[in-house]
Amino acid sequence: MDINLPLLELRSYQKPVWNYMLQDKTGLRAVTVWPRRNGKDLTAINILAGKALQRSGLYFYIAPFANQVRSIIWDGADGGGTRFIDYIPKQLVARKLDQQMKIWLTNGSLIHLVGSDNPDAVVGTNPLGIVFTEFSLHKPGIWGYMRPVLAENGGWALFNGTPRGMNHFYEMAETAKQNDKWFYQHLGATDTGFPSEEDIQTEREAGMAESLIEQEFYTSWSASSEETLIPLDKLEIAAKNELDSKFYNFAPRIIGVDPAYAEKGDRAVIIRRQGRKVFEPEVHQGIDPMALATRVANHLKEWRAHYCFVDAGRGEAVWSRLFQLGFEDRVIPVHFDGKVYDDLYHRKKDEMWGRMKNYLCHPTLVPDIPMDEELIRDLAAPMFEINERGKMVLEAKKAMRSRGVRSTDLGDALALTFSEELDEQALLTPEMEQLGVTQDILDKLVRQDNGDHKYDPLTYMDQYTEMEGSFYE
Repeated sequence: MDINLPLLELRSYQKPVWNYMLQDKTGLRAVTVWPRRNGKDLTAINILAGKALQRSGLYFYIAPFANQVRSIIWDGADGGGTRFIDYIPKQLVARKLDQQMKIWLTNGSLIHLVGSDNPDAVVGTNPLGIVFTEFSLHKPGIWGYMRPVLAENGGWALFNGTPRGMNHFYEMAETAKQNDKWFYQHLGATDTGFPSEEDIQTEREAGMAESLIEQEFYTSWSASSEETLIPLDKLEIAAKNELDSKFYNFAPRIIGVDPAYAEKGDRAVIIRRQGRKVFEPEVHQGIDPMALATRVANHLKEWRAHYCFVDAGRGEAVWSRLFQLGFEDRVIPVHFDGKVYDDLYHRKKDEMWGRMKNYLCHPTLVPDIPMDEELIRDLAAPMFEINERGKMVLEAKKAMRSRGVRSTDLGDALALTFSEELDEQALLTPEMEQLGVTQDILDKLVRQDNGDHKYDPLTYMDQYTEMEGSFYE
């Protein structure tokens, strides 16, 4: 019996990954970042069928959720009405179990559709190949479970999806991009022609947010979600800005210290800020609290910092040691769950991040932040909501981890430098005036710090979409 695969008539941009996985060579790792409506799953299911026929064994098609893989792949169909699973040639199907979403082929291979929200379905198995569809929405740990198995048996993995910010899918794409043994393809609608510019304009006119258009159709990693507190595009502008020291030398020197839960893999971070200037973060993995306190003490002495704000919860050993060293007049413990000065916010951490957002996104007084990918990623990661009392609530770390975003330690350290509103005018000196700092410049800076451009969470989003589940617990 002769069967020509794929049953799908491949578009030009779909052929390279097919050739890599099946025809030119049998590749083992592939990442495809494609726009919405470009046949990611159609291509992937055809590749899965071809690979399952080449080598008898177990194969997984894994979506973020089991109900998603059922509705989109098992029960779903393409634009012409052909079911996705019918791209697996019927002549080669020996048995099918609808409830379990399993298909046995005549050569002994088993194709199993599952969701990564049920890791028990895949952990402990021995697959020869896996498709991870919409990888940006997966629990990031699922690849860690399956990676050693595929490495041992020479199995393959295909990751597809559309960007959702700089999360674990972004990291996966960067790995593929820099490794010549991986297949990597990052395309936008201008590359594929789907959807057309006319269709995209129709979506725009129907009210689709520009940030969502950039994400879904032009596959931008830096497109900002409507629920993201600090937009990535604003951070990129600040990272490219370079300020002369005369525009910040008169401002107080502030240190933020975010100690680590080393057992959870968090990083201890020290970050310095002076006015509109943010200096390179200092990051330590697994550092002892006493050693961290010594590093902070050195900054207090050598940089002659005016204030040092330390996370009170995780950093008790650090700030206690700094008190012992004689810095109690400059070291201030901050409770993230503490009371706020501004009733726009739910708790202290929300207030600090809100102030930091004002600082980073100011329309005219653009700050100068390091071109540090980890810092930028941390700052752009958290989403937010408005609670039933009308107060802004920052997304919890547990919720961020569930969508593949690691702990925002660098972002928290910088946010700590906004724990208190400081009077920068009191620190203006004649020497600074000689450097060209005018009263007009200073007044603008002080007005910003005193809240002339207060962040109003009630008007920030064009449209608020309520999210399912206890997202901010």
